[in-house]
Amino acid sequence: MEKPIEDDTAVKAPVQFTTGKPYSEFGLDSSIIESLKVMGITNATDIQEKAIPVILQGKSVIAQAQTGSGKTLAFSIPILEKLDKSLKSVQSLILVPTRELCKQVARVFEELSKKDRVEVVEVYGGVSVGPQMDAIQHGAQVVVATPGRLMDIHERGIIRFDHVRFITLDEADRMLDMGFFPDIEDILDKVNANTRGRAIQFTLFSATIMDEIKQLASTFMGTYEEINVSQDDLTVSSTSQFYYLIKDRHRKYEFFKKILQAERPQHAIIFTNTKNTAEFLERRLTQERNMNYRIHGLHGNMGQGAREKVLIAFKKREFELLIATDVAARGLDIDDVDYVFQYDVPQYEENYVHRIGRTSRMGKVGAAVMMGIEDEYAFICRIEGYINKTLVRKHLPGEDQYAQDNRKGGSDRKGGDYRRDRYDSRGGDRRGSRPRNARDGRRDSDSGKNDDDSSYGLTKKHPFF
Repeated sequence: MEKPIEDDTAVKAPVQFTTGKPYSEFGLDSSIIESLKVMGITNATDIQEKAIPVILQGKSVIAQAQTGSGKTLAFSIPILEKLDKSLKSVQSLILVPTRELCKQVARVFEELSKKDRVEVVEVYGGVSVGPQMDAIQHGAQVVVATPGRLMDIHERGIIRFDHVRFITLDEADRMLDMGFFPDIEDILDKVNANTRGRAIQFTLFSATIMDEIKQLASTFMGTYEEINVSQDDLTVSSTSQFYYLIKDRHRKYEFFKKILQAERPQHAIIFTNTKNTAEFLERRLTQERNMNYRIHGLHGNMGQGAREKVLIAFKKREFELLIATDVAARGLDIDDVDYVFQYDVPQYEENYVHRIGRTSRMGKVGAAVMMGIEDEYAFICRIEGYINKTLVRKHLPGEDQYAQDNRKGGSDRKGGDYRRDRYDSRGGDRRGSRPRNARDGRRDSDSGKNDDDSSYGLTKKHPFF
């Protein structure tokens, strides 16, 4: 198997700051308990405490939990507990939207199963398929994969689904957004065709659960149990959330510099909606002599090796500001990100949840700062309705030239009003806004050729305007 660039900061799961149920009380194999201790984990988070016992009982699960709440351990622990260690065949498929998340999930499985030596294989695009096929043929038991590359390998006749017992969809909402559901349906069809009476246990994890996800579940999962620890709050309470408004979009960059100077981040991610904006922002901020920040970008124009080097350097705190598009940064698991800045208001409400989930991970404290243009204020209200939370408006000194908050007493922030007109206000059903039937497009995004929001049918302006 092709080895990733060595990174001793990437293979360890972040320490969980939680006082939940001790893992010693779950009845798990001692090897898993020992591995958790080595990873610095002794107690479960809410989603882990609720999901693990249900999955251990053999039930299929749809679980909704906040980003950064520990979803990976919630499914990896029971899968490893139930895996037949003596059977050197693929027993578990973990489907994920991006190669970065693929690598991170695989590393968690590897760390948990070190004593049992479970064979875990990462399968994703952007690298040679040969080493991945070799690894699968040499006794892979757990395969963590992006859907497009997994389909490629299956069509070559390399991977068989005869012994698959567990299927997990991680970050299912993002896979829907990226147009992967047709591939996922193909994979599930092929697994079901090879069950030979064997029961398949499904686990589906997502920060947001949409109708399309439930429709997929009803088709393939049969009876399942729903677990929701998000309740009405999709964002972590330890994240301070606020925004700035600016009237003149031509002064956006100048205004953002003022925000950076006011907030003084130490280790932050800056989100943009397109790779062109990410490149622009990286270039301009790098040229600022008085900013005193080291800066790198992460977007679809970068090759796989370059992306990995940037991520490793950021994890090691070799620079302070990472400028990223939504697709490029999806699933990143990086400790101690104190700020998430949104240079662009996200084009879809779900993206807001996933962006700010990059900070305040595992109980730590962080801040999410969004910068909006005056005519984007209505969309900020929509985001508030979606997350069921009022965002705090902040001001900078001498802000007279900037936008005024036109908030009215009856703003449409409540979830009921918001959800009724959510699709109509975008000019139709959300599925129509993304390519759903272009397999080449999905494969390209999987391999990194079109790895940016603009590749998935997103417009440069918000659908509301």
